[in-house]
Amino acid sequence: MKYRREIDGLRAVAVVPVILFHAGLSLFSGGYVGVDVFFVISGYLITTIIIAERDEGRFSILRFYERRARRILPALFVVMGLCIPFAWMWMPPEPFDDFLRSTAFAALFISNVHFWENVGYFAVDAELRPLLHTWSLAVEEQYYLFFPLLLAGLGAFRHSKHIIAIAVLAALSLGLSEWGWRNYPDQNFFFTFSRMWELFAGSICAFIVFKRLVAPNGPAAALGLGMILYAVFFYDGAVPFPSIYALMPVVGTALLLLFAQQGTMVARLLSTKLPVAIGLVSYSAYLWHQPVFAFARLRSLHEPALWVMLGLALVSFALAALSWRFIEQPFRAGPRKWLPGRPALFGASLAGIAAFVAFGLGGMQLGWANSRLDGRMTPFFQEMLDSTARSSSVVGCLDTIDPDGNFCTIFKGREDSDTIAVFGDSHARAILPAFEQYSQESGARLVAGIKGGCPPLIGVYILNGNFPLGTCHDLAEAQTRFVADNDISTVVLVARWSLYTKGTYGREGDVFLLNDQPAHQSGGRAAGRPIFAAALERTVSHYRDLGVRVIILEQVPQQLATPDEEIFAAMMLRGGSSEAQQTLAKSGVPVAWHEDLQSFAREQFDKFEGLDGVEVVSVSDAFRDGDMYRWFIDGRSAYSDLDHVSAYGARLLQSRMSEILSGE
Repeated sequence: MKYRREIDGLRAVAVVPVILFHAGLSLFSGGYVGVDVFFVISGYLITTIIIAERDEGRFSILRFYERRARRILPALFVVMGLCIPFAWMWMPPEPFDDFLRSTAFAALFISNVHFWENVGYFAVDAELRPLLHTWSLAVEEQYYLFFPLLLAGLGAFRHSKHIIAIAVLAALSLGLSEWGWRNYPDQNFFFTFSRMWELFAGSICAFIVFKRLVAPNGPAAALGLGMILYAVFFYDGAVPFPSIYALMPVVGTALLLLFAQQGTMVARLLSTKLPVAIGLVSYSAYLWHQPVFAFARLRSLHEPALWVMLGLALVSFALAALSWRFIEQPFRAGPRKWLPGRPALFGASLAGIAAFVAFGLGGMQLGWANSRLDGRMTPFFQEMLDSTARSSSVVGCLDTIDPDGNFCTIFKGREDSDTIAVFGDSHARAILPAFEQYSQESGARLVAGIKGGCPPLIGVYILNGNFPLGTCHDLAEAQTRFVADNDISTVVLVARWSLYTKGTYGREGDVFLLNDQPAHQSGGRAAGRPIFAAALERTVSHYRDLGVRVIILEQVPQQLATPDEEIFAAMMLRGGSSEAQQTLAKSGVPVAWHEDLQSFAREQFDKFEGLDGVEVVSVSDAFRDGDMYRWFIDGRSAYSDLDHVSAYGARLLQSRMSEILSGE
């Protein structure tokens, strides 16, 4: 196959945005589309090799997989192997257990399966998963297993026959991705057959140019590059992916492959030294960047400064250059290439795969996630970790109201007393123990209607949330019916309000976006804010019209690092209980940060000031220490994670909640 420098330059266009996106550079808000560019390039190159060798009568499936093994496995194994000691030293038990499983699945090239099985609101934070990026390698490897068999089934190569057959399969795959993002958005992102059409797009390009002269076309090539760059700079997390929106970078890449040949301005640009050099090390750069970023975030316990992340991006490229020179190249080319014999290569590959699978699955079976801590887990640290536990009140519901279990009696109270309904997301579930004292003193019955990631707002749909589109909307409707059909005196609305209005500290995020229609909205958080405001007013007005007292509980302050991470960090530094307490007592979030995160929600809450039957209340003072909100209170953790109170923290709020509910 004739070498095209511009394709190496195109790899640079793919890998640089991905790395800068993962570094947190907001300018590259759509940098994740670089993976889609890689998919198209891979489909093109692999198809070109296969059909050319088949046409010459020299195609060998064993030689094909030998080339794939030499290209992919050495650098991958080195990166995975070097991740292990850092994961062992720095990762808390739950993330480490996830790392073990992802290691085994990555070695088997099915890590996309692991990640679609372990996604959602309470999954290990994606930015802290060192091997998350191997999902794309898994998709490609699965394609490499499937595609040669497909070509064999299609028989002798014919342009029209192959293009039509692959185009039909690509259309089906694209249709699946459209259906997938609407119903299973997290799983759809990692699902092989939702991505297959992107690789097929590259294959179709290879079919088109095979034994045919396609004239260079400068305007078409410029359009292709412009389409990729548009997606890189103007897409963001609000854009469903993969979906029809992925046509922008995919078609753009196809145009470059077809028309950005030597002689065009775009080809000359992509063929200059820097893009080509970056493209040559792009595979290694892609491998290195995620572990480097993940371990930096794990070590710092919060998001490092942007300049630090950009510096680490340069470190990733430096490691990539070394990896390309001393690992990739010796295995791939030259008379002195390592493991020149096919049996030796396949034997070493299988041994490496087996070793990582044994490490990952064996480590899980042997409980390494916790046994690493033997000798360090003193009673003090164990008590600290125990205090991060959440309440199990909902699990022990005394009475299920509806068939789906959305409405449960938490505290029975007395039959002749009032009934209070708590509606909201997982923040509502976490804070339920705070109502126990009031229930015991007043005899009030407490009922909860809760789903994690579902704000108690009427008429809104949640995009990129925990559940299929419409689930939270239907729950809010069920809440209104429940109140109308039962003798409810008070409705308490509890949620992580900033999740739906501002995201998190310094980042808007790409999840839990609001719309007032069961459809995608491309405006992100900004488009969701007026929808939030209208829905909040609608919800309050509805319950007031029913004669129900409405209490809106402001969210508790969101922390910068999870308590268990800080506790484990203190433990792994081998400090004693006295040193650990001094360190943990300083941990918290500045009051000003919390105020800014809450600012939009507060503006909406302020509109109800002085309105009869509506109260906006806060419990944040329980965590305040001067100009900081702390999670370490009286030697225990008042939080279970970044933003949910623990059972201990919820009990700290009982007196305050009694004052609120009794109107004192």
